[in-house]
Amino acid sequence: MKKLTGLGKTLIATDPDKIRLDLAVKNILAFKPLLARIFKEVVSECRDMDLEEIEASIEGDVLISRVYVEGGLTNAGERIDGLSAEAYLNDEGLDKYDIRTYLRLPGSHDAECVKLLINVEAQNEDKPGYDISLRALFYCCRMISAQQGVEFTTDSDDSIKYGNIKKVYSIWICTDTAQKRANSIEKYSINREFLVGTNLDTPRYDILNAIVINISGKHDTSGTDNELIQMLTDLFDERMDGSAKVDKLRKYGLKLTKDVESEVSEMCTYATAMENKGIEKGRSQGISQGILKGKQQEKTDNTKRLAEYFMSQDSNLSRKDAMELAKGILK
Repeated sequence: MKKLTGLGKTLIATDPDKIRLDLAVKNILAFKPLLARIFKEVVSECRDMDLEEIEASIEGDVLISRVYVEGGLTNAGERIDGLSAEAYLNDEGLDKYDIRTYLRLPGSHDAECVKLLINVEAQNEDKPGYDISLRALFYCCRMISAQQGVEFTTDSDDSIKYGNIKKVYSIWICTDTAQKRANSIEKYSINREFLVGTNLDTPRYDILNAIVINISGKHDTSGTDNELIQMLTDLFDERMDGSAKVDKLRKYGLKLTKDVESEVSEMCTYATAMENKGIEKGRSQGISQGILKGKQQEKTDNTKRLAEYFMSQDSNLSRKDAMELAKGILK
């Protein structure tokens, strides 16, 4: 019998009406097979790599809802578990990273490697009041400045200093783009320009790359044959239920099922624990107290199920800590 992989189960379990909600997006995007396809298209260092090679190069946890990125992270299997990094900015409030991970790619020699720090974000507002490119570039700058004392130092006895700065990518997937801008991928990076004269020096400066992937809010991919755009359009199409989505996404080579003898195990979904837009709208219009109480009980039950799922993924997590984590996510 076919058993769903983690990504397949998450797609089946996700309410199609909630596919674009923040928590659902984060948990779907936190799977290596999906990230590998995104990286192959937009990360220049991955263009000539096989998808399996890219997956194997993804090291560390995708961090969701935690304060900072821990050092010394290792491969975490098919799904990249962990919690999103949050960085406090002086007098600027709280900045949250949806997905944080890094790639360790083979270098020109066996003993060498190329380390890339990568952030992936999902944006479901077409015009949030600012240009997405500016926020993406800001995130790149934050990822570079946060490397001081971790990836590089400015110590007087450090002969390399800034030479150890790692290249960063901030990749933004805009899921509700107006059709006039949809089906496009933008890249913002640093370029070298001589204002006066020329020289043959080749300094390193390509350390910052902001990528914006524009997905049609109407799910219309006419005019493009780009497989990544088509795949992401199908992925975030709320008109398809989970089963139909799994069937459709198979054509992109995503591993969504595997052969086993046991029945497909039930997975607690993050998305169904979230209140969708319809519920919020009903509340604002004065929904009855009886329904509100029912929703509160549903939220309590979902908190318990989410905590049980956390414990099933981490045997070292106590029930108390799992409940606190679930409450924090669903508050």
